[in-house]
Amino acid sequence: MSSARASVRTASPVRWLASTWELLRNFAYDFRRFRKASFLDGPQDRENRRAEIHILAHMLEYGMSLSDPRLGFGMDKVRLLAAETGRYLAEHGNDATTEMAISVLEAYAQFNADRGGESAEAAALAAALRRSNPEVSEVPAGSEPVTAAAIRQQATMDFVAFMEARHSVRQYDRRPVDMRSVHRAVRAAQQSPSSCNRQTCKVYCFTERDSIAKVLAHHNGNRGFGDQLGGVFVVAVDLSHWNTVGERNQGWVDGGMFAMTLALGLHAEGLGACMLNWSADRVQDKGLRACVGIPDNEIVITLIGFGHMRDDFRVPVSRRKPLELVLRHEPGLS
Repeated sequence: MSSARASVRTASPVRWLASTWELLRNFAYDFRRFRKASFLDGPQDRENRRAEIHILAHMLEYGMSLSDPRLGFGMDKVRLLAAETGRYLAEHGNDATTEMAISVLEAYAQFNADRGGESAEAAALAAALRRSNPEVSEVPAGSEPVTAAAIRQQATMDFVAFMEARHSVRQYDRRPVDMRSVHRAVRAAQQSPSSCNRQTCKVYCFTERDSIAKVLAHHNGNRGFGDQLGGVFVVAVDLSHWNTVGERNQGWVDGGMFAMTLALGLHAEGLGACMLNWSADRVQDKGLRACVGIPDNEIVITLIGFGHMRDDFRVPVSRRKPLELVLRHEPGLS
């Protein structure tokens, strides 16, 4: 492989330089978006502040879910959460983020009080926020008790069989898709893990035939079945919620998990689906953004075509690799 590449580069230096230049331009395209949208230097806009509040609240809920947390843990996070929530309320008013934040502060204070720990400062900070904003609703927050038996009861199914019944479907019967099924699939995807519970994923949904065609005009992998689809999702991630250099690729991780759960949600609703990979260059990416209206602070993760399956159809075999090529149990450590 390496010798073949070397011979190509030697034989075609102009081509190599052209592809390298185009790669650098695309790197710069991605770099600019992350640098501008993320808050590496501290929160600057509403989405940055919303992310900061979610991160801080998650740290407190994380601690409350441990088996033996230290009483009074995370008071520095409590003070910062109260300050950030107060600033957010002053600048943007009340919304689901502030309702969650104040409820987490109250839950934290009660958690410590129930265990004989210091809770006065946290309770006072939460009370001050609620007094100054009486319209803020109380919502479930903190940690909650669950049982293994209840989880197993709710999750009882042959998941391997469920997964082996999932296929990338490319034959549909063109019937309209009930939006209730779409809503349930997106609700399922919202249960996907996300870094510090930031929930950065967005879904742009199109079910009108003209809209589907306009979106798919920017994608090259739907020939032969795109016109049969009952809908198409564009899954995106908001980069405004990331605040470290190490998180520069985290959007792809969270977005990928969300997209897979979304596809499985469609599968559970009895619908067919096909991932439409978005490995696009900057020109193609700009075209889809302009078409859909995706803001600059978001990245496109993937598209998902979906619809009602025909009663009988064919799918690729797509044989999976042997398990031993995938699973590495207790590999040697150094």
